[in-house]
This record gives sequence, C-alpha cells and structure tokens, in this order.
Amino acid sequence: MTVTPPLELAVRDGSPIAVVRELAGTMLRNAYGTSAPPTGARARTDLRAHDAVASTLVQLEALVAAGLEIGRRDVLAALDRAGVRGEPAGAPGRVAVLDLARARTRRFDVVFVLGLEQGSLPRRPRVEPFLDEGTRRALDELRHARLVRPDAASRDRYLFGAVCPRPRQRLVLVRQAVGDEGSPRDASPFWDAVRELFDGDDVRRYTRRQPLSALTWELEAAPTERERLRAVATLAAQAPDEAAALARENGWDRRLERALRAFARPTRITHGRALRLLARDSFSVSELERMASCSAAWFVERYLRPSTIDKQIDRMLRGSILHAALQRFYVKLPSAVPGADRVTEANVEAAVHLMRECVVDAVETGLRIEAGDLDRRELEQGLQRDLEQLVRDEAASASPLVPRHLEVSFRAFELAPGVAVNGKIDRVDGAPMGAHGIVIDYKSGAASSAAEIRDRDLLQLPLYMLVLRRQLGLEPLGGVYVPVGGGRRPRGMLRAGADEVPGFSRRDYLEPAAFDEAVEAARRTAAVLVERIRSGDVRHDPQGGECPHWCDLWRICRKDRP
Repeated sequence: MTVTPPLELAVRDGSPIAVVRELAGTMLRNAYGTSAPPTGARARTDLRAHDAVASTLVQLEALVAAGLEIGRRDVLAALDRAGVRGEPAGAPGRVAVLDLARARTRRFDVVFVLGLEQGSLPRRPRVEPFLDEGTRRALDELRHARLVRPDAASRDRYLFGAVCPRPRQRLVLVRQAVGDEGSPRDASPFWDAVRELFDGDDVRRYTRRQPLSALTWELEAAPTERERLRAVATLAAQAPDEAAALARENGWDRRLERALRAFARPTRITHGRALRLLARDSFSVSELERMASCSAAWFVERYLRPSTIDKQIDRMLRGSILHAALQRFYVKLPSAVPGADRVTEANVEAAVHLMRECVVDAVETGLRIEAGDLDRRELEQGLQRDLEQLVRDEAASASPLVPRHLEVSFRAFELAPGVAVNGKIDRVDGAPMGAHGIVIDYKSGAASSAAEIRDRDLLQLPLYMLVLRRQLGLEPLGGVYVPVGGGRRPRGMLRAGADEVPGFSRRDYLEPAAFDEAVEAARRTAAVLVERIRSGDVRHDPQGGECPHWCDLWRICRKDRP
C-alpha cells in the first residue's frame, strides 16, 4: 500500500473535504497503527477528535450536495469551530470544579476546599438598601410575608460540614494568607475549627505554606517524579553542577539536558516544504518591519498565529474601526462642510460633529463580535475622544497641505529584482495644485522620530515614499506618524529645504542628501529581509538584544528573559 506523506496530502489539489478526511485517517493510522485497537486514555481522546472531524465533513458534504461551493477556507473555518467531547465527569483523572451545594451529594478520591478566608467562607450577609433585616423581621411578624432570609453563615456551615466527609482518600483545605495587594487575610472560622480537632504537632506537620512566586516544589518535598524533575531544572539555574549530579544519579540527565537546551535550540527553518511556503512573490511592508524588529516574533505572528479562545475588543479590532471612521470622515468632509478641503479653525466644530457621526457608523458596521453594551460604549466613547482631539489638532496645524488620497493600496511594488512589496497608505497630503506630498500614517501609540526610524529599521514611511513617487507621481517631502489619542505630537521624517512642510518637530527634518539616503537604506534593508525570509533565517533577535516588556510571545519562542 502506498502511503502519501501528510504534508503532501495537505497541499494536494482536489476536494478539500476528501483531502481532510484522508489526512485525518492517515494521522490516526500513523499514531496507533493497524495491528491492535487503540484503547488508552490518550487514544480515546484522539478517536473522539477524529469523530468530530468526520462529523463536520459529513455536514460539509451535505452543503455541497445542496449546491453550495465549499473551499479550503470554509473547511478550515468549520474545523476550527468543531467541538471535541471530553471525558465524562466521573472518569479517572478528571477534576470537577463545583460549589459546596453541588459537591455535598457526590463522592471523590480527593477534595480541595478553597476560599477559607474571612469574608469568603462563610459569606458576608448581603446588605439591602431598601429593607434592612429589622424591617423584614417586623413585616414577617405582622403579615407573615416571609421576607427574612436564612442566615448565610449557618447555611455555609452546614454545606462545609456536608462536603468534608465526601473524599475517600484525602481532604485538603486551602486559604490565602495574603491578598493580591499584599495585605494579610484572616482565616475563616471554619479553618480554625478544623485545626482545633487535631493535635497541634500534627497540624504543623501537615500544613504547607507556599508563596505565589514559588512555581516548583522543594526537591525533597516534591510529591511526584514530574515535580522533582521541575525542581531539578529550577536548581540548574542557580547550581548547575549540583543539578547535573542529581540528574545523573536518578537517570534524568538526558531529560535535564533537553529542558535546558529548549532556550538555545536551533530556530532556522530548513525543511524544503516549509521553505516553499516562505518563498512568496510579494511581502507586506508591515510584515517586513516586524521581521526587522524580531524574526522569531514575525514567525509566530504570521505563521503560527496564536489567538485567544474568547474574541475580545483588542488593539487590532480597535485600529480597524478607527481607520474606517477616519476614511468616512475625509470622504464626507467636502460635502458635509461645503467648501472645506481640510479642517481649519473656522470649520472645526462642524468637523467634530461629523467625526462623531462617522465613529458611530464605524462602530456599528465594524464591531463584528459579540460585545456587551458596556464594552461597546467604552470603545465608542474612547474613539470619540481620541478622534475629536485629532480633528482639533489638525485644525491648529501649520501644514498648508490638504488630504488628496485616502487608503492608497499597492501590490507587487518592485523594490529590487525579485523583491516586491504590498501595503496600504492611510493618507497622502499634498498641495491643491502642486506635485509634492507627504505620507500620513496613523498610530495608536507613540510616534517615532527620524532618528528612531533609521536606528530601528522602521520601513513603512520610507517605502511608502517610494510608492508616492513612482505610483502617484508626487515628489515626497516626507512621512509623518500621527498618534491618535494621548495628546502626543506627530513625528516622522521630512525633507528640509525651501519647499519643506512646516509644522513639525525640527529634529525630524533631514537635509536632502540624508533624507534620500534614509529612503534608500530602507529599500536595501527590505531586500535583505526578504532574502532572510525566503532562506528561513528565523532567530531569537529582538532589537537591542532584549525583548520589549509588552511582548507576550516569549512563552512560544522561548527567548530567555531576566
């Protein structure tokens, strides 16, 4: 029987449903063979996943039979949404998270009772703003209204007493000694009552205290081999020789070596099929800029693409809605404010009113996830505040240029033989009757100066200026990052001289020779980055040698951090 490698199956032409069905069967067969049925716990999980894939494919085939066209993206989206049944609640190794009322009628091997702090268990009584307990009691006596609530502490005492006998082997009581802010927390009276039932020496022997910063056990107290291995790996950071000796004595030396090697493993991409995926004809400018800042982060974001389980209003979604609102604003400005080709002190109030309407429309059409009313209002009011400030700042700007082009897209723009880029310019400002212009790029954070653009290999503004010259026929006088919100000033890189654009920081103006050299240096850098991508040159190389504090990808790329 001829077996097709899984990666060749994935890229093979044909019906995507048939390809996925064959790929799922191949993966299951390669994992467990065909000589004996898979019976382990892990095998059962894989079988349930295979059943979920098969069920999804059957539903997709029904849609195809109904006349709908199903492509690869549709199949991927359907598989992404497919659910896999887990083990039943009573299966060995499963953890049930229950409140006391639900746990009191069930039996378990081990029970952990959490929250034994003062105010958590027993719970504090609720304070009613309309009828206090005295008024409720009086109404009960007069009218038998049954308004008095049962005592919460008495009910919690009953539930706690009912849960404690539920474990067959062990009962573990857990409490916080210190809150999240560092303030001490008193123990629950239930905690103290249980301690009083046992001898003081036994209580001290079986009470364990562990700070939140202690991610591993002490080696002597580690309860399992896995925890002992973690303790040895932690010890290797402070005493590598001692950790190596312990690992040799216990037969863990290879496992310890593998764990320590995880932060220094080779990262270059060498597989031929993977390299073919990287050998694209055109690359986005923002992608190359991310590659310049850290190639490991570029690879994680562009190819691994981790995402959160729950969709939320994040920086990317907010930015897309912000750009949509600005696009609507500048398109509508000449008709909404007759005779206005830009925002000035004379028409700023009318422009602010128009911007508010554009924000409402952009949020209504651009917010495509389930969001609560509070999150929606917070997003809309935040955009209203930030974009109103942008409009007022623009009215006070000394620049004589006016918006001439919005959302300028370019594809396969050639920087060098075999090197092409694509992207989208937010805005191009120019003189009404002139052949000069500047690039405007909106930023949600701080704007970068001319020195930072050159030092940090920021490519967007310099490469956009090349597009300005070749595609739009405008001679670039510079490019500016316009920060939205926070009251920060626009910064960027501008050409100094008789025809310079006024109104920006003097430190951002470069002499013509230095300006042209910065643009040319960005073009050369982009060409080098494209070659690095095509050759699979992925490294742990954050700019400056240290990961920025805001980057949360280090758990995946495993860049060692102090």
